[in-house]
Amino acid sequence: MTPFQVVSSVAPSAPASKDELLRRTRELERAALLNRPPAVAACLQDVRFLTERTLAVYRRLAPARLYARGLQAWLAEGVVGILLPEDDPLVDEWTVVLPSPGSPVAFAATDLGADSWVWGQTNDPAAVAECGRLLGI
Repeated sequence: MTPFQVVSSVAPSAPASKDELLRRTRELERAALLNRPPAVAACLQDVRFLTERTLAVYRRLAPARLYARGLQAWLAEGVVGILLPEDDPLVDEWTVVLPSPGSPVAFAATDLGADSWVWGQTNDPAAVAECGRLLGI
């Protein structure tokens, strides 16, 4: 089971462009910087999507786990990189999990190809906890 499968089992899914997903992700990251969850996890698909801005955000949110193809294990203090093999289903997901006690959130999207995505988001504590468990937080 993947975070997207968990989220889509409890929340409606909708199509979105990559730009829409990026906007939603940044909104969640900004909220997390204010609410400071105890840990965070995110799936980036590929190391090329790990920008300086993204690394700076997750450094501030540490402890954090980032999943992608091509990642090294140590990214920054408190930020662990998890290398995904090509056949891992997480390679096709864009995920942010923020298991905050007051406002848990799991956002997950799956890549359908050709800038076509389906995404969902939930605040269901059990679903967020399951997504966190799947991503090691």
